[in-house]
Amino acid sequence: MKTIIAAVSLLAAAPLLAQAKPAAAPAVTPAARQAAAALVAQLGIKAQLQRQMAQSVTQMKSGAVVRAMLAQSPGFIQAYQANKAKFDPVMARAGAIQAEVAQQVINQNLDAVVNDAITAYATQFTVAELNGLSAFYRSPLGQALQAKQPTVAAQIARATSTRIGVKIDEAMKANQNRLREALKPLDSAPPPAAK
Repeated sequence: MKTIIAAVSLLAAAPLLAQAKPAAAPAVTPAARQAAAALVAQLGIKAQLQRQMAQSVTQMKSGAVVRAMLAQSPGFIQAYQANKAKFDPVMARAGAIQAEVAQQVINQNLDAVVNDAITAYATQFTVAELNGLSAFYRSPLGQALQAKQPTVAAQIARATSTRIGVKIDEAMKANQNRLREALKPLDSAPPPAAK
């Protein structure tokens, strides 16, 4: 159980360790910022981000995320399978905490991410290009692209999962003996010294 608690502590700190300092934003003209802001609003980037984040928060609330993270800890899967009735409520409580914390972070930072998107567009495209993109997305073809893009992206994701993800899982299972052999030197590693 100490392993599980240690894993949760590490997992909670992992996002902090992985954070990179954002690069300084290049200078952007007011006209480029205005054109980029109009395009970002037109593309509905904030709403897209909100939907994506809401899905993540929902997954956390269910306890699925913490359970998946803990599944990486030695012995967790066996302990979980042996006593789901005890583990599931704990996973749900931990998931609710994750979801609450994540939602607070999302609420505090979403507008900054949208601003970063505006800056990204403003630095990558000229004002004329931004205006052209806006005109395209107002056109019937641009509106059709925007409306159908989520369906196309979902189809691509399903195809990737089916054609690659499932086959990677199968290939890993077929090569598990090789993987175990490669990891065997770790089995005999001495335990860490107590502090």
